Amino acid sequence: MRKSFYIFLCLSAICFYSNAQSRSIVDDLNTTKAGQGKIVIYQDEGIRSLIGANMMTASISTNPTAVASQLSTTTDVTDAPKNFIRARGYRIQVYSGNDQKVAKNEANSRKGAIQSSFPNMEVTVSYNSPVWRVRAGNFKTQEQASQALSELKAKFPGFKEMRVVDDVVKIPVD
Repeated sequence: MRKSFYIFLCLSAICFYSNAQSRSIVDDLNTTKAGQGKIVIYQDEGIRSLIGANMMTASISTNPTAVASQLSTTTDVTDAPKNFIRARGYRIQVYSGNDQKVAKNEANSRKGAIQSSFPNMEVTVSYNSPVWRVRAGNFKTQEQASQALSELKAKFPGFKEMRVVDDVVKIPVD
């Protein structure tokens, strides 16, 4: 009798816990609580379904030709990824400078040089006061980024400060 009581108690606790987990943060914010303000969140049902959802990473491309396609010297629009996710990955920092008189022009000229040699590689110029940065590529692993870095160093020996950095990158989804 005592054993069945403990089993019943454990099962009811599990049911209570699983029911408590089904509420999202939005549901919790929308409930009215005495003595606290009222919060109303208007959103699309698509967003509501994404809150707390786990992303599937099994379909992320781990193709060894991913680096080769970025380092290709020909432009092929059909190979451009249509679907991607943003995730932690690696990029190549081509330039970083804070001399306001020359940094912006130098960043844009290096971006143009890399884009003309590697048209499939995404190259971005960013400004975070007072630093201008040029970063290239979207690599899932550090090995892929290192391989691309050696190709870039061979093509542009004058760009001495190139290095692999952690960044948020676009990873294509198959």
